[in-house]
Amino acid sequence: MASLFQRFFALFGYVKTNKKTVCTPHKPVFNNVATTTLSIPDVGVADEIIDTSSLFYDLLFNNKDVTSTGSCGLNPLEKSILLKVEASVARPENIAFNVVRLPEVLHKVSALIDSDNYTAEQLAALITQDPVLAADVIKLVNSAGYQVGTQEITCLQEAVVRLGGLQIKSIVMTIVMKNMTDIKPIYFKLFGQYLWQHSLTTALWAKMLAKRHGEDPDLAYFLGLIHDVGKIALFKLIVDEMNISDPQFRPSSKLFRQMMTKHSLRLSALIAQAWLLPGPVVKALHEQSESMTMLQHTGQGKLLLQANLYSEIYLLLAQGAISLEQASTFCSEHQLDIKTCIAGV
Repeated sequence: MASLFQRFFALFGYVKTNKKTVCTPHKPVFNNVATTTLSIPDVGVADEIIDTSSLFYDLLFNNKDVTSTGSCGLNPLEKSILLKVEASVARPENIAFNVVRLPEVLHKVSALIDSDNYTAEQLAALITQDPVLAADVIKLVNSAGYQVGTQEITCLQEAVVRLGGLQIKSIVMTIVMKNMTDIKPIYFKLFGQYLWQHSLTTALWAKMLAKRHGEDPDLAYFLGLIHDVGKIALFKLIVDEMNISDPQFRPSSKLFRQMMTKHSLRLSALIAQAWLLPGPVVKALHEQSESMTMLQHTGQGKLLLQANLYSEIYLLLAQGAISLEQASTFCSEHQLDIKTCIAGV
């Protein structure tokens, strides 16, 4: 699978290279049951999980000047950003429909394929309503990772016939989420690239783990693709604030990164809920934000947590952000296979 991972990047043009503010958000509803309001502690999260996530934030922001201790507090701009982030988390529907809107075509494609009552012509016609998406699907179908036979596929209907609806659905999801992470601000030019790499590798790992453990691999893949949508939303909010306040800003305190990690995990679940995604999707994403306190996780929730850790360690190793010894220790502590991690997907 490693070559498939590399071909994804090549296809899309990527080469691997303290005063606490109290905010009362709406109670999220999962499977028609209101949950308790999720607390966002300053430093009360397990060090090993947060440290890995914080290092990943540093990679996204290309930040080498980090204050290692959480007790150093927040600088004024970090406080200002977190105030706006907390206000946004309290209104996730605004984020879901204005900041990281999910294209309606994905809902329609998923609904049609899940109905098991469609023709190749109908599915092709639906995708063709978005000409850019249709062109990207043809491009990806003809890549080395998907190509069937030696004859190039030139129309969507033929692609549906040769690959099947589920493969086409997976391709559409991949393209939609890749486009969502295709952020090109003046600052942090590698953010979108690294986040896309992480989302894709998490999806591929989740799919592989799901097959091993008897879970739905297509659901696992989709969860991996969207699990960091909260990071995309928060990043856009940070860049907007930087444009107003300080273009040279870098998130330098560990406390800021800890709080951003918790906010982004929670926001991913709330965005998925606002998008009206299926209950199992929202629940598995919700479990990521409560990974240290929930007594039980669903099968998909557990696999997503594992896949995310594999992907973070893999990318941190690839970029030299951690040593092989550190990665081995982390994998041992979290019952991950370091050889699998190094090999990639």
